[in-house]
Amino acid sequence: MPFVYWIGDGFGRGVNTGGPDGETPIPTAMLRWIRTNGSPALVVNGGDVYPDGKSADFTAFFKQTDNDVTLMCETAGNHDWEDDVEDPVKGRIPHGYDAFWAGQPSSKQPVDNSKRGGARYEHFLDIAGWRLIFLDTGDYKENPWPSDDSARVTWLKQTLLPNRANIVFAHHSRLSRGHHGDNEDLDDLWRTLFDAAGKPLAVLTLAGHDHNVSVYGPRPRDNPKAATVPFANGIHVLVNGAGGKGHYSALRGTTPDKFYDDDNYFVTRINLIDARSADVEMLNFGTHAESPPVPEPDALVKIRL
Repeated sequence: MPFVYWIGDGFGRGVNTGGPDGETPIPTAMLRWIRTNGSPALVVNGGDVYPDGKSADFTAFFKQTDNDVTLMCETAGNHDWEDDVEDPVKGRIPHGYDAFWAGQPSSKQPVDNSKRGGARYEHFLDIAGWRLIFLDTGDYKENPWPSDDSARVTWLKQTLLPNRANIVFAHHSRLSRGHHGDNEDLDDLWRTLFDAAGKPLAVLTLAGHDHNVSVYGPRPRDNPKAATVPFANGIHVLVNGAGGKGHYSALRGTTPDKFYDDDNYFVTRINLIDARSADVEMLNFGTHAESPPVPEPDALVKIRL
């Protein structure tokens, strides 16, 4: 039963401190707990190395991982894309992000030099019969996914397993409740995760961006802001940006129907039980991450195909 972990919006310069000593960066304290107690197969940084994804920010990120990213990958966030440059061969890219991960070949984050822009970082991993798909929505402000690149849509459609055992990771979420709220411009991405008849091709999406936790029941292809539908007709939506850079209160966006928290720091744990079963938990590390986490029972999502 492999475990996959997600820490969103936590790393870089200026993140909050806590931990058992009161001085450790919050994401470092949570990552150390994962490595000591969590038997991780993969740890996903949900994006945004603060404050703006420059090389100095990634130097701080690397230190906060205890100089070890061998089991890590990152879905690029909008702060990573603030360090964007125009390259005649690569197109617009997040320079600090690109340079850091290209220099970490032992990590789980590839950089595909044959592609341009955000497509360079999109990839998938197959673990225990599940396909984990990692998208780059970091350029959301300037060019929402797929950034006028139809090849990215084709790649995603071809990558989704036909048996629906797909989990999609990105920095931005179609639904979110907080400072940013719902991301209407991701509707093309959301609809790509359903077939022509409206049947879901994935079981859940996991994102960050809003610095809190929101858990939604399955939502349909059309009008996902509407009420929860049966799992056979919808995709669960999870947001966890409570990784260390403070919190956002619920200001705008669709109200979660399962769980919401804007006070504590969280890690998401995905237990890939078998090829047709997975449990997704929100592990609550409290307000300073000084104690072992407690799973939130109301936030538990059980996936059974």
